[in-house]
Amino acid sequence: MADEPGPNLAESAIPTRGPRVLARQLAIGFGLVSIVAVVMCGALLLQLVRVGDLVDRMRHGEDPIRRGAQLVTAVREQYIHFAHTLIQADDSHVDHYQEWAAKVLADLAAIEAYVPAPEHWRVDEIRRSSTELDRLFRDQLVPALHVRDVDALRLAHDRAEALAETAAEHADAVAQAVEGRMVGAHISATDVTRVGLIQGLICVGLVLFLSVGFTLRLRRSVLTPLGRLTEAARSFGAGELHRRLGPIGRGELQEVASAFDRMADELGARQKQLVQVERMAAIGQFAAGVAHEMNNPIGIIRGYLKTMGPEEPPDLLREELRILDEEAAACQRIAEDLLAYARVPQLALGRVEMDAFLKESIRRLSEAGEFEEARVLVEAEAGVVRADHARLRQVVANLVRNAVQLAPAGELVNVRGVRRADGGYEFRVSDRGPGVPAEAREQIFEPFYSRRAGGSGLGLAVCQGLVAAHGGQISVEEREGGGATFRVVLPSEPPVRDFEGNAS
Repeated sequence: MADEPGPNLAESAIPTRGPRVLARQLAIGFGLVSIVAVVMCGALLLQLVRVGDLVDRMRHGEDPIRRGAQLVTAVREQYIHFAHTLIQADDSHVDHYQEWAAKVLADLAAIEAYVPAPEHWRVDEIRRSSTELDRLFRDQLVPALHVRDVDALRLAHDRAEALAETAAEHADAVAQAVEGRMVGAHISATDVTRVGLIQGLICVGLVLFLSVGFTLRLRRSVLTPLGRLTEAARSFGAGELHRRLGPIGRGELQEVASAFDRMADELGARQKQLVQVERMAAIGQFAAGVAHEMNNPIGIIRGYLKTMGPEEPPDLLREELRILDEEAAACQRIAEDLLAYARVPQLALGRVEMDAFLKESIRRLSEAGEFEEARVLVEAEAGVVRADHARLRQVVANLVRNAVQLAPAGELVNVRGVRRADGGYEFRVSDRGPGVPAEAREQIFEPFYSRRAGGSGLGLAVCQGLVAAHGGQISVEEREGGGATFRVVLPSEPPVRDFEGNAS
């Protein structure tokens, strides 16, 4: 039966071209916002021109207002220096007084043209009061100071105070009258500015309204579909190959969603084919490894069975039966390793004090005669983890047996344990054997890979499975000075596992 051709991914992934919905929406949205912004800028520029004209008018009116303020100051300063001369009882303030008296007359002359007609009489009153104050200063105050005439000084001060109050009152009124002429320009400028601000706020509000509406529409038509697409891609990458998008969005996004679903369908089909191929390859590799490992002891058993006979001496038969028993035990050990490797470990967790545990494990191996031609040194820090005693002892026994068998006779094998900063525990088994080449450090934990003759090649694979069941890691690295170091890292608390043995 001929194979049916599979779906062509390149052909099926070509989408039909749909309407350019997103491009049109983006163009309309940005176009409206741009138009409103341009209109707003134009209106604000017109208002700025009007405000500029009004400011120019106010600038020409600033000098009379400033003169009015200076007049008010000069009138008061004239009296202040009059009083200082009286208080100091000397001529130290005469020059200052004369300066301010002249300034009063100069400011009156400069501001008189800007004073409204109804207020001109106040200018005459200020001039009269200032002149009278100056005459009083020269004719009464200064001569009285020279002769220390206290009564004359008191009379001069009382008269000067009355003149200063009158002049100050009229100066304030004149300054207010001059400033009143500029009030209209100020009011107009304020009104234009207020109108400009209102127009600006309206335009800003309109832009915000359009922007919010455009954003909400963009969120509904673009961001929400993109979020679904991202979530689907993330789930798909996590292995959920059944995940599909279906109809989302419009236009370009719908094309992307359709392309994603077509890709998911194609990848799902390819994944099934790949899993099937890998499964068959794994079964073949596993069967080949089992056959290879079992063939050696079975071949020896068959060879001895063919040569054994009743005429052989009893001593020779006993030796041959002993060899047959060893080879049968080798077959049994391979079968047990296979079962240990294939079975999901069920852990009986308990509190394990790692320093005492490591020392006790090595002591048991030593008493069982495992270290006849080697020395094992244990150096372990105190530390506690939750683990399965029996499973963890199996890991230690496998690693130490391998180290002892590969190390030269009489060479020291080191077992070191340290407590980790995260609360876990780490122990290392180091030997002076031939070491593990860099290219074989990952392969060494695969089934049926062995560094020594007679090994099943499953010990390290079983160790890796048991350490992983505890949530830990096992690795191998080169030992300084030659040899290898196997490193086991255990967490303080193993992960919780579901009924299938998966960590959660």
